[in-house]
Amino acid sequence: MSARVSRSPGEAERTLADRDRRRAMRSRQRTGVVRIAVLTSLIVLAGAWALAHAQSPTYMHGPGARGDGGMMLSLLLRSANLTPEQEAKVRETLTARRAASGALIDQLRQAQRELADRVFAPGNLEEADLAPQLQRIASLREQLVQENARVALEVRAILTPEQLARAAQVKDRMRQLHNEMRQLMQPGRS
Repeated sequence: MSARVSRSPGEAERTLADRDRRRAMRSRQRTGVVRIAVLTSLIVLAGAWALAHAQSPTYMHGPGARGDGGMMLSLLLRSANLTPEQEAKVRETLTARRAASGALIDQLRQAQRELADRVFAPGNLEEADLAPQLQRIASLREQLVQENARVALEVRAILTPEQLARAAQVKDRMRQLHNEMRQLMQPGRS
């Protein structure tokens, strides 16, 4: 037989209030854990995205970055119908510039690894603590963009006006196709 404990109305209310407080506290703790997990996931994803783009081959070839770099340069040059002499000059230009770009890419990768290490290191961390590393990464990216622009200008100087016009037509058509593909991929569109 179980003995039933009789409580006064005041004790019952205190017991219910204590139970409600404990439930609320557990709920806040779970919410805090979820927030930390989501924040950590976002930081990891952002770091992975940045590192993937830094390692992208588009940084190693030609003008631009992210999506219209080396691959687009290759397609544009192919569409320009270069002479064998022009192809040799372009290859020489790209080979000469690849070393400079490669050094910048290596520095950028290292700076991004250092940033990731700093973000996941124990201890307190404020946005101001990351400012020097973020400025270094921004500076390296800017140098890459400038290097890619130099390559584009050198390659452009090799082309005849007719070849440049043909490459411009192909570039515009590729951009149009890219925009059409993006529209097709948007939800709710067909």
